[in-house]
Amino acid sequence: METVQYDIEFDNAILFGQFIMVLKEGRMVGGGMIEAWNEHEVKVSDKWYSRKKCSFIVSPAPQTSMY
Repeated sequence: METVQYDIEFDNAILFGQFIMVLKEGRMVGGGMIEAWNEHEVKVSDKWYSRKKCSFIVSPAPQTSMY
């Protein structure tokens, strides 16, 4: 799975409608579509997450079949 960390990657995730899994200290704390971002935080599904404290991973949406 691909980690999103650079500004252009956040823009691409919004443009292409990619599902993002949010991890903090190795645990999933959120997921959904990126709605907005700034230099300090990323808004995923109506909740803001710190860019420094969280990892943002492109992943299949939960209802998507992996087969």
